[in-house]
Amino acid sequence: QSDHPRLAIYGLIEARLQAADLVILGGLNEGVWPGLPAPDPWLAPRIRSELGLPGLERRIGLSAHDLAMGLGAREVLLTRAKRDAGAPTIASRFWLRLEALSGGLERATHLEQWARAVDDPREHLPAERPAPRPPVAIRPRVIPVTDVDRLKADPYAFYAKRMLRLRALDPVDADASAAWRGTAVHDVLEKWARDDDCAPDALEPRVLTLLAEAHPMMRALWQPRLIEAVRWIVREMGERPERRVLAVEREGRADVAGVTLTGKFDRIDSMGDGTIGIVDYKTGQPPSVKAVRAGFSLQLGLLGLIAERGGFQGISGKASCFEYWSLARKGGEFGYISTPVDPAGKRDRIVTSELVDIAAANFTKTAQAYLTGDAPFEAKLHPEHAPYSDYDQLMRRDEWYGRDRG
Repeated sequence: QSDHPRLAIYGLIEARLQAADLVILGGLNEGVWPGLPAPDPWLAPRIRSELGLPGLERRIGLSAHDLAMGLGAREVLLTRAKRDAGAPTIASRFWLRLEALSGGLERATHLEQWARAVDDPREHLPAERPAPRPPVAIRPRVIPVTDVDRLKADPYAFYAKRMLRLRALDPVDADASAAWRGTAVHDVLEKWARDDDCAPDALEPRVLTLLAEAHPMMRALWQPRLIEAVRWIVREMGERPERRVLAVEREGRADVAGVTLTGKFDRIDSMGDGTIGIVDYKTGQPPSVKAVRAGFSLQLGLLGLIAERGGFQGISGKASCFEYWSLARKGGEFGYISTPVDPAGKRDRIVTSELVDIAAANFTKTAQAYLTGDAPFEAKLHPEHAPYSDYDQLMRRDEWYGRDRG
């Protein structure tokens, strides 16, 4: 296809009814023009002949006819590739016949230089790692908890998302993604807590209702795992009678380091001793303790920070519990609790009482650098904590990644 008013690209059938001042007949190699006849898996050539069916070589004659028609143009250029992707090619029988009859085709040497220029990069000028530095006055002053890691690990991706307002489009008719499944599960758990008061016998019917509307294949693959996982949630909550769900899926905000930090928790529990617990549901693997110690994946701590500052309506108290309730498989069963903290800091975990302060300090440093400061939004600053590739093409990652460091 071409949008140029004087250029058209045709197949052999379309070209039969067209005329042009200059006709380029390309692909004159054996197997391309003419193409190889497709074998008949049902009838031998002699049987086809006796039945009155056209021979398999008929298409070669049609290809020769198409070539003859193309040669009738005012000016004709014949082209072929001497090599394909893996080996030298054989010139078309039509090409060889024309050379034999004409005493040798005239070569368009001036056009050969054009063809060679396509593979000549001349001076190699790869793109540099992008690091835009917009004025401080137009930088965002509101940031959700879920974007803090993006800002710290891949500032350019944050810039493209929040300042350029670019979003990746979902593929047409795509299968249900992990994000969609996570949203669906969160919706079920929210309604179970809000409308059913976490009644043990009400969660599984809600899951079955959700799956009834899903694609049959997804339902067959997902239902056994999800049913087992939600049964685990019911058991876990039954084994913790001292805990009480205070609220689910509530948004809040707090002013930190001159920036408004917003967040939405999955669940906050009253721990029975006047403190609160932050619970985040995961359909996949929760963040590792190593990532939290490196200053990333501090979502639980930032939600605790908002809660302790009274940012969630109706929620107050000091956060003393930070848990990921994962519905993924571990140890042969679906569902387990993971936490990056420990009251005494055992197993290299963060001391529970220090997580909120650590999260606040890390966020303050990042916000002062990129949101209230003038630090450049450098691409892939910490690639090990920036796994998403939505903006890799925009930042021309493959041209500079691995070249400008080390």
